[in-house]
Amino acid sequence: MMPDTTMQVIRWLAFGRVGMSSKCMAMWLAFGESAEPYAPADPDDLDRCLKLLDEAPGLRPLIPKMAEVSKEWAALVSRWDEVEASHLAEVGLGWTKARSAPKTYDLMASILRPRKAA
Repeated sequence: MMPDTTMQVIRWLAFGRVGMSSKCMAMWLAFGESAEPYAPADPDDLDRCLKLLDEAPGLRPLIPKMAEVSKEWAALVSRWDEVEASHLAEVGLGWTKARSAPKTYDLMASILRPRKAA
């Protein structure tokens, strides 16, 4: 990883809007370790992950590595582009367009908690 990216991640960890899933993403992609395998559970968690990627764009090509962290991360990574596009269209990065993201929440829920066939 580029030294600039490492510094961007450190700066984000110190000054960014950090949550458990975004911290997991930062630590895993930048340093290859994470204490807790938290995956984004809702659009607010997702937004913090997207803000991390905005602040440290060198991490973006490494997103597929998050699938190694947990089955939840693997499920999200498999549809990351779709989830990200939904969030950005619905509320924008940093919640600049709206304060509620029901479509993105439903999409994330369908990925993270798929219904079992009866």
